[in-house]
Amino acid sequence: MLYLVLVGIFGACMGSFTSMLLHRLPKMKDDESVNLFYPSSSCPDCKNKLSVSALIPIFSYLWQKGVCKFCKKSISSFYLINEIIHCCVVLLIALYVGINVEGLLYYFIFFILYILFFLDYKYLYLPFYLNLTLIPLGILINYLFNTFTTLYLSIGGMIIGYSLLWMVNAIYKAVRSKNGIGGGDFILLAGLGSVFGIMALGPIIFLGSSISIIIYLLTNKSPNEEIPFGSGLIIGSIIFNLLKIFIN
Repeated sequence: MLYLVLVGIFGACMGSFTSMLLHRLPKMKDDESVNLFYPSSSCPDCKNKLSVSALIPIFSYLWQKGVCKFCKKSISSFYLINEIIHCCVVLLIALYVGINVEGLLYYFIFFILYILFFLDYKYLYLPFYLNLTLIPLGILINYLFNTFTTLYLSIGGMIIGYSLLWMVNAIYKAVRSKNGIGGGDFILLAGLGSVFGIMALGPIIFLGSSISIIIYLLTNKSPNEEIPFGSGLIIGSIIFNLLKIFIN
């Protein structure tokens, strides 16, 4: 029982780390003075530096009743939600996969997809190195454990995933003289292909495109605005694998 408590604490801490990355990575793209360590965490409203006790996952939010202790402005519940989600996901992985190398790889794939989803949805931003990291993780987990597919289908999924979107964009660019799909989406689909295999690419693209269209319609975007296609692909891959679980 104690190990589950420790695992849950680890998950909550990773959820807090996720919130920090979602807040800082877009700023790091445009402001060289911002990095993962500087400036110190502070209230977004009053700018007061947060104490160590205010950084304790889940507990600090509940203890402060969701408000800053300095200015009494509400703290976004998104921070708490991130911590709870990651805590629950880590516990589920520990229970059903195990506290081992496979479980760790499983979690880090989720961790990367989670961050990429929100960054693309909110900022249309897929950080290159974070995006690229998905590829070796996918190949490694399938090479060692055949978790989602075989090694050969994983490598094939990586190659075809990248090439497919690259070719679609090349045709679009030849016709319209501009890019229709961002380069980050090429790498993301290559990563999803390396994780879930070449046979999953068709359903993921279909579901991802459908979800992206729904996002476009629900957010009332103008015809010239970009659509977070990467976010759609990520949700599509999750739906596809949930359907596989239920069908099997």
